[in-house]
Amino acid sequence: MNPMNVAQNRTARLVREANTPVYTTVSRPVVRQHRMAVEWDSVYGRAWNIDIPENEVDLFIRQYENETYGLSDVDHWTGCWCF
Repeated sequence: MNPMNVAQNRTARLVREANTPVYTTVSRPVVRQHRMAVEWDSVYGRAWNIDIPENEVDLFIRQYENETYGLSDVDHWTGCWCF
């Protein structure tokens, strides 16, 4: 390897690094949504709704929470990709 190859490799590496996008925790694109399970309690027992996308859980809870069913727990669904 000669000095010219070293310089070309370094330049190519710097160009690759400059073109690589930098993400922060705020700007990082969401690749996969976690899947959630919502547990409800009532006088009749417990019920679960499973496979709800993580970003839709709050809306789902507001839609279905009423006097008959109360929210008991929100957790990852066992079918989520992270399990």
